Amino acid sequence: MNITKQIAGYLMSRSLVLVSVETCTAGAIGSMMADQRGTSGCLDLGYVAHSAAALAALPGVNTQTIARHGLVSEAVARETAEGALARSAGRASVALASVGWLANEDHEPGVAVTHCLAWACSEGGRVHSAGETVRLSGRRSEIRRSIARIALLGLPQFVDGVFARE
Repeated sequence: MNITKQIAGYLMSRSLVLVSVETCTAGAIGSMMADQRGTSGCLDLGYVAHSAAALAALPGVNTQTIARHGLVSEAVARETAEGALARSAGRASVALASVGWLANEDHEPGVAVTHCLAWACSEGGRVHSAGETVRLSGRRSEIRRSIARIALLGLPQFVDGVFARE
């Protein structure tokens, strides 16, 4: 089954609304989700931060966290996911954040890149979040596709884990 179709079905079946923050995927996750029929009711905001300055300026990102952990870190990814969720003013119930950059425009296929992902959800007035760091190598398009896949597949895993603890 198509991953975006699977995730769209997951969101719709649980009446969840998604907000996303993306860096090197440059909006591909939001675009992939929007391509699925019937998803208009389960998508809210999509942020694309394609520079360090833009990422640092997103809602919820704390300069002290950047200084302590670095810009590409699970801590910053979690802050971006939580901040995007808060910024949606209750319209969104889940968020995903994808934080990292390829080394340069002419990314060398064998060079591994570090990418940090985070997921957040609002439940019962509380915000829960989790993060994951991945290292990927390959061609630029392969890395971007892998990041989108990992981010999307991690969403139901995270949300189901939060609700299982409640």
